[in-house]
Amino acid sequence: MSMPNIPEQKFRPSFKQVIIDLLESIALEETALSHLVNAEAEKIQHILNQSKSICPRELLTINKTVSRILDAAIIKEWLLLKKLDLIAEIEMKNEPSQDYEKTKNHCVFNTWTPPEKEIKK
Repeated sequence: MSMPNIPEQKFRPSFKQVIIDLLESIALEETALSHLVNAEAEKIQHILNQSKSICPRELLTINKTVSRILDAAIIKEWLLLKKLDLIAEIEMKNEPSQDYEKTKNHCVFNTWTPPEKEIKK
């Protein structure tokens, strides 16, 4: 089996632009999730305000529906967090700071410290 050929493209974004695009995609998905959760809250408020005599069975059905939507939103939040973690990891590996060589022993991610030499008396 041969490897697929990726056609040449006129425009290839820079590494920095790819990171920005990925972060922007997370922000847009977060905005969409916030609108979804807000819509569910408004739906519940509308139902409760319109129906003074709503039966318990209907309330349970509404609650179950909202619960499923919120479960899906929570899963999506977790996936977005993992995406953000991967972006941070990729950026740290590919574009370390200019002062990394000077500060690598003091970096937050480097928690190992060499043991002190024993002083003989």
